[in-house]
Amino acid sequence: MKKSFFLLILINVISLSAQTFQVDRLKNLTIISTAILLDLSNNHFDDILIKDFTESEIENMDKDDVLFFDRLAFRPTSQNLKDWSDYTVYFAVGSGLFLAYDKDYFLDNLMVYSEILLVQSAVCKWTKTFSRRARPYVYDDGITLEKIQQDNSRHSFYSSHSSTAFSAATFGYYVYRDRYGDSIPIAILLFGSASATAALRVTSANHFPSDVFIGAVMGSGISYLICRMNRSDRFNVELGINSIGISYRF
Repeated sequence: MKKSFFLLILINVISLSAQTFQVDRLKNLTIISTAILLDLSNNHFDDILIKDFTESEIENMDKDDVLFFDRLAFRPTSQNLKDWSDYTVYFAVGSGLFLAYDKDYFLDNLMVYSEILLVQSAVCKWTKTFSRRARPYVYDDGITLEKIQQDNSRHSFYSSHSSTAFSAATFGYYVYRDRYGDSIPIAILLFGSASATAALRVTSANHFPSDVFIGAVMGSGISYLICRMNRSDRFNVELGINSIGISYRF
């Protein structure tokens, strides 16, 4: 009887250690609600804080004032490449959602994924509002005044597409690696689509290289941090020839 009880406890602990995340749902919902509030409130305050470019501002803009490595973004705008950047970010987000599926722990995985996407979005939006950096196409003499004076023209720093794609890729690989171990093909698939998103944002003249680089760093960093905050590896089981060890990480 004692042996059966011990084995039951051991099986339960091993099963628990197989979970990628152990979610505190109240805490998670609080963070998600706060992120949604910040994200939605930005839509209002962004209109108040960001003013349209004046004609004098446009006339005084000089490409030489831009850092040399960011001048790679000075090229004709391309709606086709911009559309492809949307497709690649959708693929990245969809891949993360696909890898989040687990018949036993899908809700926990989905809550962590939602927290990541919403937090990185809120941080990125408010950064855009306060930085007010002009997009590369604003420097193009062939762009119409109407397009330049759109609120979105001051949303260059940093790239939301890149942040979203890399946060999704980091989450997806974190879950996959926890289940199956390292995989170069999966890493290439996930981070390749995220990198393609970043490249397309530059080549379509919507972002500077520094915008997509910081977006990648922020998206990946936020995603990894939230994954680690919700990790379930506090329980660890070690099986040896003559011993069994169970540890708890605080």
